[in-house]
Amino acid sequence: MKIVCKKEDILNNVQMIEGAVSTKTTLPVLNNFLMESVDKKLQLIATDLEITIKCLIKDINIIKQGAITIPARKFIDIIRELPDSEINIEVNEKNLITIKCDKITYKLMGLPKSEYPSILEPKKEIVSLKINQGLLKNMIKKTIFSVSTDETRKTLTGVLLSIEDNEIKMVGTDGHRLAFIKDNIGKEVKNIKIIIPTKILNELLKILKEDEKDIDVSISENQIIFKLDELVLISKLIEGQYPSYEQIVNKIFDKKIKVEKEIFSKAVKRVALLAIDKTNAIRLKASTNKLIINAITTDIGEAEEEVPVEYKGEEILIAFNAKYIMDVLKVIENNEIEINLLDPTSAGSIKPLNDKNYLYIIMPIRL
Repeated sequence: MKIVCKKEDILNNVQMIEGAVSTKTTLPVLNNFLMESVDKKLQLIATDLEITIKCLIKDINIIKQGAITIPARKFIDIIRELPDSEINIEVNEKNLITIKCDKITYKLMGLPKSEYPSILEPKKEIVSLKINQGLLKNMIKKTIFSVSTDETRKTLTGVLLSIEDNEIKMVGTDGHRLAFIKDNIGKEVKNIKIIIPTKILNELLKILKEDEKDIDVSISENQIIFKLDELVLISKLIEGQYPSYEQIVNKIFDKKIKVEKEIFSKAVKRVALLAIDKTNAIRLKASTNKLIINAITTDIGEAEEEVPVEYKGEEILIAFNAKYIMDVLKVIENNEIEINLLDPTSAGSIKPLNDKNYLYIIMPIRL
């Protein structure tokens, strides 16, 4: 195999598939990515057996056809350090990869394509649809941070995606908080409910653009496939029953606090400096048109700040994990937010003002 390419062409595309390269594996070939010529294009594939990312490079000079698997991390490090010149990559019959650029030469040992696992073909397709890139990116960004990292609760380590009556919904929860978003996809699609692993969603966040162009999505019994131009991302789905969330999302609150997001965010961040116990707890005390944010840590100290708000109702004191509050404030774009409460022992919610599509539920910490 022999190819000639520009540095940016090969580097940009290898970095796109890098997220699917396995970092913890007993199978050495999964530390590699597969490079092979397909007609007049160069195909790159990486997989960790859970997710797979494939891309095709069109504008490349393939002098000799072939295939090889290449150590991903070393290859990327090498290409990144090369000057912005033409790069020659050649593979001999002993799987030795020679990389030449100007007067620089590297040699890497690869593994044959025959050792690389074959990509599982999906079972019968259930749903095929197109989703606006910007819409999908926004929905992922506003739910993924609430997902659990506890592998013993596998269904909570992914984001629930459901489509019903032309409405798309995404939910992320770790049992202590829940992020919910919905939107209209404006087309008739078969109803579905699947759990998507966060790993593939994080890779999608890297490539999705804030534009009007759609991304193709195909869903089968065991896989989801995303296609965008010459890039394909494939992931297994998480099996299991996602917990019911409808009741908590539709919960009615009787105390509504309106506050400027930036003012509230900075105050929480400052007070949280002294919220250093295991629960990272801060107290919110709401009374007529003011909110007092407080943190006390035994043997360390205390912080308190008063924030102007719009609120009329009985005084309420409730405690939340400061990190959970700051996490959602990072993804809300609106200048004003609503904090909705019921009582000190019930979950509260944070949402953009006058937004019916996004809601963040957070469980209180017992005082």
